[in-house]
Amino acid sequence: MRVDYTDHLVELLCQTEAAAARLAGADPDRRAATVAEARRESARWSARLDASPLEDATADAVDGREARGEPLVAGLPEPVGETRGSWARTLKLDELPTQEVAAAEYANLLRTFDAERDIAAWFFARPVEALAELHTRITAGLVTPEDAGRPRAVELALHDGAQGKVLYNTPPPERVPELLDELGGWLAGSGGRLGAAALPGVVVAGIVQERLLEWQPFTGANGRVARAASRVVLRARGIDPHGCAVVEHRLGQDPAGYHLEVAATMRRRDLGPWLEGYAEAVLAALEAAADAVAPRPLPDLAARAAEVAASLASQEALSIADYARRTGTPLAVAREDLRALSATGLMHLEPRSRGLRFRRTDLPLS
Repeated sequence: MRVDYTDHLVELLCQTEAAAARLAGADPDRRAATVAEARRESARWSARLDASPLEDATADAVDGREARGEPLVAGLPEPVGETRGSWARTLKLDELPTQEVAAAEYANLLRTFDAERDIAAWFFARPVEALAELHTRITAGLVTPEDAGRPRAVELALHDGAQGKVLYNTPPPERVPELLDELGGWLAGSGGRLGAAALPGVVVAGIVQERLLEWQPFTGANGRVARAASRVVLRARGIDPHGCAVVEHRLGQDPAGYHLEVAATMRRRDLGPWLEGYAEAVLAALEAAADAVAPRPLPDLAARAAEVAASLASQEALSIADYARRTGTPLAVAREDLRALSATGLMHLEPRSRGLRFRRTDLPLS
């Protein structure tokens, strides 16, 4: 698995470690409240990244039933029969209202989140079994029992949900068990190979997510399994052991770009840009969680930085080089100024820009 450690990726990994340490040192009670919110938000965003029609009102109703100690969803009919073709047909729930299915998907994600900490304890010892366990939990009551946790047996292409365009083709089903075994061997470090233990946790989590998205190894819900597996890695490696970070929130800001980046990674045969984008999402999620429980003092903002931010239209982007030309500062100073603007919330790093572009937010200057 080729990984190019660009300056941007290395910097992101360092910043992620700092944010994780800040979160780990936060007040446990405040952190627990953050986890409760993260549980709901990660489930909602992950479902929607898989093109679930889940509505907030549906998710709120499930949360309400849980708070009252009631069953999270009404009983669904047991899926039966041969699974072929679309996810809807695979579910065998074509005749049910879409929000009933969406409620079941959301409830399964909540239950899976609750199991992730335990799974993290043995994930690297039995990774293929752990992936099957995640799939079984995420698809409980939605796929036939013989398909839960088992490699898919049909050809599969990933489509653009809006127009039905094929984004990429997945490996043939006969190759899936072999690919999962190879991934499992790498994660477990078996066979004397240099495995995942030699790489930073964020890199391992990003690789796991990309490979599962690329291979689509199970019958439906592969995106949700991929994101759950990467969260388990972050827990197991001590980056987010409590599950405070809603990485899916950043990924969900551009769902089309998220899946197109998988296709681009397959063409390039280079995981570097994907890992940069994933690490950006992890960092943003960790910093948001840490700020919620232990707010940082805002950095001193240079007058020139405030002036530049005030001159930009809402959502206007600016590269480091553009800023340097505007202010007559060296690139290193321009980078620090833009980071300070990002820390104040006036600008934010543009995803997948390799750390070179920042975008003006809608927050007013005070």
